[in-house]
Amino acid sequence: MLNAQPDSATRSDLIAHAIRRTIDSREVRRLEDGPVGGTPILLGDEYCGQLLDCPLPEDGPWPLAGVADIALAQVAYQVERGAFPPLASNLETLSLPVASIGEVAGIGPVDRLIGSVTATARGAFHIHLPPITPSPTFPSLWARESRQQRSLVVAPDSEGQIADVSAEESEQAARIWETATRAHYNRDVQFNANSLIVATTERPAIGGRAWPSVILGDPEHEYAFALWCNSTLGLLLHWWTANKTQAGRGTTTVTAIPRIPALDLRALSPTQHEAAREAFEALRGERFLPFDQIDED
Repeated sequence: MLNAQPDSATRSDLIAHAIRRTIDSREVRRLEDGPVGGTPILLGDEYCGQLLDCPLPEDGPWPLAGVADIALAQVAYQVERGAFPPLASNLETLSLPVASIGEVAGIGPVDRLIGSVTATARGAFHIHLPPITPSPTFPSLWARESRQQRSLVVAPDSEGQIADVSAEESEQAARIWETATRAHYNRDVQFNANSLIVATTERPAIGGRAWPSVILGDPEHEYAFALWCNSTLGLLLHWWTANKTQAGRGTTTVTAIPRIPALDLRALSPTQHEAAREAFEALRGERFLPFDQIDED
């Protein structure tokens, strides 16, 4: 990773030779080494950037793309593998139960199968944004509204109306409604505007374009899941695995959410899940700041 683009062919050549010398020295730091940063690339006394030896993933995107802080990447790599590395010499590495979201939960359908806010689009439902009835039969959490979605529990912002009363369409709508749940994952996190990775609704709701449903085997696990995903470590792992090509954003897709690492909810005891529920209830009314102000929150 270079500090800046070389401003001439000569400078590019000098930096390339410096990189080759560093690699040949076999002293390049690795992603697995913990929060120590990369190996400096030096032209004399001038610091030009860092080198890091990074393994390629077996599948999925390469998480190093778009990363500016190598030490932070090294921490994320360790947490993804169930270890929180010590940030001071007098501390020990903590062990964390970590699993991919796909190992502990299912993900609801993509929005095009659910429906659309336009009357001509295909899908099981026509989505009314905002709701057209005081108590919708098919509530939905569809759009991302940063100012309203600041607390752990948010209100459904829309409702579904079965698009066609034919038997086939009614069956499709019933299958979609079976995916309704209280937990919903943010597909398009804007770090300087959003406060939630996971939003929960008071009662089960259909997921939507911005908030696909996360279907946990035990509804009692939703509390620990929401707390983890909205914590500093949950944010770190979302950032680590998300698409970071847009500045200030960490985007994902419905098909990629199952690969995101999270707390292994199966490793928690009933007592721990009950403690998570109590912590959730204590925090549910708090209004959180955007993620870029997490140090103040």
